[in-house]
Amino acid sequence: MKYLICSDFFIEDGFGGAALNDEELFGVLKSKGEDVEKIKTSTIGTQFLKSNKDSFFIVSNFFGLIPEVREELQRLKYIIIAHDYKFVQHTNPALYKDFVVPVNEIVNEAFFRNAQSIICQSSFQEKIYHKNLSDIKTINFSGNLWSEESLTLVASLSSKTKREMISVVKSPYPEKGVPESIKFCIENRIDYELVHDENYHDFLSKLSNNKGLAFLPLSPETLSRVVVECKMMNVKVFISDIIGAKHEPWFDKMGLDLIDVMRDKREEIYKIIKNLDGQL
Repeated sequence: MKYLICSDFFIEDGFGGAALNDEELFGVLKSKGEDVEKIKTSTIGTQFLKSNKDSFFIVSNFFGLIPEVREELQRLKYIIIAHDYKFVQHTNPALYKDFVVPVNEIVNEAFFRNAQSIICQSSFQEKIYHKNLSDIKTINFSGNLWSEESLTLVASLSSKTKREMISVVKSPYPEKGVPESIKFCIENRIDYELVHDENYHDFLSKLSNNKGLAFLPLSPETLSRVVVECKMMNVKVFISDIIGAKHEPWFDKMGLDLIDVMRDKREEIYKIIKNLDGQL
């Protein structure tokens, strides 16, 4: 079986939670000896689908898929790795009461319904999907993917002495709630530091310097990779209820215990995919 991981962008275009997770998914499949490729959605046409009709498509971010391709793909074997909420154009169901989007604003419904499964990152995310889309098949992966290199680094950073400071991740995106997180620190008289770095591992190292993270987004987080990373590094998190990770059974774990949970996810995602393509 050939696996095609399809996304609007990959790690080569800059790191972010979705790109990092998809890169590790690629690495997991590669390490198992599977035939796997990464394909940008903007390059996929109907002829490409016809040439690869027997492949297993793993669809990540898909704004780059033109309507004709989405329609044709529904006749093939595919799953969706859901990094957000693409059943509404602006991807923020928090704008509506109980996260229920008006029926006339739902988009991509058939594309989600015809997937073999939608892989969600938390039960929180999974419930929001079922509130808005009928007859969909979902799996709660309950986590994310990290490389062994990153997990080894995070383990070493977990024992670092922390400063009496709270990190706020610097982001240009309003939905990440930077002003709200800063306001939380000011109101609670906590010293804070805006944290950013273009290098992923340097970014983690900076986060590990401080005793806490304040993260109060305006849009529901499917999991929140940075929150899990901080907990793995024994950094306390100050978050809201719309963080998917907060609703998972392992959320009370910290440090090495949580690292072990996420390390096991690498094998778990492989078994999920092999089961969905009928090879388990």
